[in-house]
Amino acid sequence: MNAELDDRASAILVVEGNRFLCEMICAWLQGGGYAARGVQTEREVAAALEHGGYDLVLLDLDVMREEAASLVGLVRSKLGTMALVLLTGAVRHHELLQPLGDDTGCVAMDKPYSFFALGLVIKAALARSRAGRQPSAPCTCGD
Repeated sequence: MNAELDDRASAILVVEGNRFLCEMICAWLQGGGYAARGVQTEREVAAALEHGGYDLVLLDLDVMREEAASLVGLVRSKLGTMALVLLTGAVRHHELLQPLGDDTGCVAMDKPYSFFALGLVIKAALARSRAGRQPSAPCTCGD
Protein backbone atom coordinates (compact mmCIF):
# COMPACT_ATOMS: atom_id res chain seq x y z
CA MET A 1 0.00 0.00 0.00
CA ASN A 2 1.08 3.55 -0.68
CA ALA A 3 2.30 5.26 2.53
CA GLU A 4 0.92 8.61 1.37
CA LEU A 5 -2.55 7.12 0.98
CA ASP A 6 -2.26 5.63 4.47
CA ASP A 7 -1.35 9.08 5.81
CA ARG A 8 -4.28 10.73 4.11
CA ALA A 9 -6.69 8.28 5.69
CA SER A 10 -5.46 9.42 9.11
CA ALA A 11 -7.61 11.27 11.63
CA ILE A 12 -6.02 14.30 13.28
CA LEU A 13 -7.23 16.13 16.39
CA VAL A 14 -6.26 19.82 16.33
CA VAL A 15 -6.08 21.52 19.74
CA GLU A 16 -5.84 25.25 19.10
CA GLY A 17 -7.26 28.02 21.28
CA ASN A 18 -7.63 30.50 18.44
CA ARG A 19 -10.89 29.39 16.80
CA PHE A 20 -10.04 30.97 13.43
CA LEU A 21 -6.61 29.34 13.28
CA CYS A 22 -8.09 26.03 14.42
CA GLU A 23 -10.68 26.14 11.62
CA MET A 24 -8.01 27.14 9.10
CA ILE A 25 -5.72 24.24 10.07
CA CYS A 26 -8.64 21.77 9.98
CA ALA A 27 -9.75 23.04 6.54
CA TRP A 28 -6.18 22.75 5.25
CA LEU A 29 -5.89 19.18 6.60
CA GLN A 30 -9.28 18.20 5.17
CA GLY A 31 -8.26 19.66 1.80
CA GLY A 32 -5.25 17.33 1.94
CA GLY A 33 -7.48 14.31 2.50
CA TYR A 34 -7.10 13.96 6.26
CA ALA A 35 -10.01 13.71 8.67
CA ALA A 36 -9.57 16.62 11.07
CA ARG A 37 -11.46 17.92 14.08
CA GLY A 38 -10.64 21.03 16.06
CA VAL A 39 -11.17 21.57 19.78
CA GLN A 40 -10.33 24.40 22.16
CA THR A 41 -10.77 23.19 25.74
CA GLU A 42 -9.24 20.48 27.90
CA ARG A 43 -12.70 18.95 28.35
CA GLU A 44 -13.17 18.76 24.57
CA VAL A 45 -9.74 17.13 24.20
CA ALA A 46 -10.55 14.53 26.85
CA ALA A 47 -13.94 13.76 25.26
CA ALA A 48 -12.44 13.44 21.78
CA LEU A 49 -9.67 11.14 22.96
CA GLU A 50 -12.12 9.07 24.98
CA HIS A 51 -14.24 8.62 21.86
CA GLY A 52 -11.10 7.51 20.03
CA GLY A 53 -10.23 7.14 16.39
CA TYR A 54 -7.39 9.67 16.23
CA ASP A 55 -4.01 8.87 14.77
CA LEU A 56 -2.31 12.16 15.64
CA VAL A 57 -2.84 15.18 17.89
CA LEU A 58 -1.60 18.66 17.02
CA LEU A 59 -1.42 20.42 20.37
CA ASP A 60 -0.97 24.17 20.67
CA LEU A 61 0.69 24.59 24.05
CA ASP A 62 -0.45 28.20 24.30
CA VAL A 63 -4.06 27.04 24.46
CA MET A 64 -4.10 26.71 28.23
CA ARG A 65 -0.69 27.33 29.74
CA GLU A 66 -1.54 25.94 33.16
CA GLU A 67 -3.13 22.82 31.68
CA ALA A 68 -0.56 22.19 28.93
CA ALA A 69 1.36 19.58 30.93
CA SER A 70 -1.83 17.72 31.82
CA LEU A 71 -2.90 17.79 28.16
CA VAL A 72 0.44 16.32 27.10
CA GLY A 73 -0.03 13.64 29.77
CA LEU A 74 -3.59 12.94 28.60
CA VAL A 75 -2.55 12.51 24.97
CA ARG A 76 0.42 10.41 26.07
CA SER A 77 -1.82 8.08 28.08
CA LYS A 78 -4.35 7.63 25.26
CA LEU A 79 -2.19 7.59 22.13
CA GLY A 80 1.43 7.69 23.26
CA THR A 81 3.79 10.53 22.46
CA MET A 82 4.62 9.19 19.02
CA ALA A 83 1.20 10.51 17.97
CA LEU A 84 1.78 14.03 19.30
CA VAL A 85 3.01 17.18 17.59
CA LEU A 86 3.49 20.16 19.91
CA LEU A 87 2.98 23.61 18.43
CA THR A 88 4.58 26.23 20.63
CA GLY A 89 4.56 29.97 20.91
CA ALA A 90 5.35 31.73 24.16
CA VAL A 91 5.44 28.46 26.12
CA ARG A 92 8.45 26.41 25.11
CA HIS A 93 7.99 22.68 24.66
CA HIS A 94 11.15 21.74 26.55
CA GLU A 95 9.85 23.42 29.72
CA LEU A 96 6.77 21.22 29.65
CA LEU A 97 8.44 18.03 28.50
CA GLN A 98 11.25 18.14 31.05
CA PRO A 99 9.10 16.69 33.88
CA LEU A 100 7.97 13.90 31.52
CA GLY A 101 11.53 12.75 30.85
CA ASP A 102 13.70 12.73 27.77
CA ASP A 103 12.01 9.68 26.29
CA THR A 104 8.81 11.48 25.29
CA GLY A 105 9.56 11.04 21.60
CA CYS A 106 7.14 13.72 20.45
CA VAL A 107 7.85 16.33 17.82
CA ALA A 108 7.68 20.07 18.47
CA MET A 109 7.40 23.02 16.10
CA ASP A 110 7.93 26.60 17.17
CA LYS A 111 5.56 29.26 15.87
CA PRO A 112 5.37 30.81 13.42
CA TYR A 113 5.47 27.79 11.13
CA SER A 114 4.60 27.35 7.49
CA PHE A 115 1.92 24.92 6.37
CA PHE A 116 4.52 23.28 4.16
CA ALA A 117 6.74 22.59 7.19
CA LEU A 118 3.73 21.48 9.24
CA GLY A 119 2.77 19.04 6.49
CA LEU A 120 6.24 17.48 6.54
CA VAL A 121 6.16 17.18 10.33
CA ILE A 122 2.70 15.58 10.24
CA LYS A 123 3.83 12.99 7.66
CA ALA A 124 6.92 12.16 9.71
CA ALA A 125 4.93 11.91 12.97
CA LEU A 126 2.34 9.62 11.38
CA ALA A 127 5.07 7.39 9.96
CA ARG A 128 6.84 7.20 13.34
CA SER A 129 3.59 6.53 15.15
CA ARG A 130 2.67 3.73 12.75
CA ALA A 131 6.12 2.20 12.95
CA GLY A 132 6.21 2.52 16.73
CA ARG A 133 9.81 3.72 16.65
CA GLN A 134 11.10 5.73 19.56
CA PRO A 135 13.69 8.38 18.59
CA SER A 136 16.68 8.90 20.83
CA ALA A 137 15.63 12.49 21.61
CA PRO A 138 12.68 14.75 20.79
CA CYS A 139 12.95 16.51 17.45
CA THR A 140 12.54 20.25 17.26
CA CYS A 141 11.52 21.82 13.99
CA GLY A 142 11.67 25.58 13.47
CA ASP A 143 12.91 28.26 15.83
